[in-house]
Amino acid sequence: MTNISSKKLTRGIFYLLVGFALISSLLPLAPDRMLVQAQTDLAEIHVGVYNGPGADDDCAIALYNLMVWMGPTVIWVDETSIHNGTLFTLDLLAFPGGSPYLYATYLGDLGVQLVLQFVATGGSYFGICGGGMLATQTLRLCQGEWIYPIPGISGGPQLIEMDVNQASTGPDLSDEPASYQSLYWGSHYFVPTNLEEVIPIMSYAANDGIALCVSHYGYGTTFICGPHPEFEEGSDRDGTTQYDYLDDPDSEWGLLEKVTQWLIDESSETPPPNPLGGIGGILIVIGVITVIVVVGTAFLLVRKRSRT
Repeated sequence: MTNISSKKLTRGIFYLLVGFALISSLLPLAPDRMLVQAQTDLAEIHVGVYNGPGADDDCAIALYNLMVWMGPTVIWVDETSIHNGTLFTLDLLAFPGGSPYLYATYLGDLGVQLVLQFVATGGSYFGICGGGMLATQTLRLCQGEWIYPIPGISGGPQLIEMDVNQASTGPDLSDEPASYQSLYWGSHYFVPTNLEEVIPIMSYAANDGIALCVSHYGYGTTFICGPHPEFEEGSDRDGTTQYDYLDDPDSEWGLLEKVTQWLIDESSETPPPNPLGGIGGILIVIGVITVIVVVGTAFLLVRKRSRT
């Protein structure tokens, strides 16, 4: 009777552990941080530019043309398409300048949760002016406060100097010029709750306040921006004649492309492989099972002999 029970117990343990090995080989383990992948070709990604209620027409057009210039597939999205699942076809969602209040109102609770889920699971968010305020005030992708106005700067459209963070630990800006002239139009500067959680990209020369920065959110990434570097003053490649009367000596599009590349590369990382996954994992677990079975069998034999 003892022999039969011992065999059944040993066989049961064996089958249980084999089942565990097979199941675990299919499941990835959740990492603390993800592994860096090679640089992604922006031509392979898909971008959605919001053009629903609240978006400023010229800001949306300039942002759309900026994204097209970078090379990805670009589509317009609005609150309806977001509710209907369009985000799951995108790699990056961009909100132009506009009303953060109207953005939040029309997105509603469903839209807000969908955007949060999109970024948390590996998507990228790109927000300019009102889009940046939406990211902090409603979505809470970044913790902090936008402050207006810049000390000593009037609110009307004008070019003001922006200092580049050439020592950025995010996008590589080491070969960028020390500063740019960028469009300031009632723009804000950002004061993060925790400075270590954001990587400044550019700051206002007037007060050293953060103008552009990037950060992580879950497995995704976020870019927020107070001024309007999407406009090409004096050039028609942004698709709008707005602010063409301003004589901008430089273009921030190349810097924004580097930022976008960083957003995609950081958020397109994948979890490390499950050490118990695949054939190697199965062999490891079977080896453990073998040791357990051998030790268990030896224990049962010794126990049996001690009884006889």
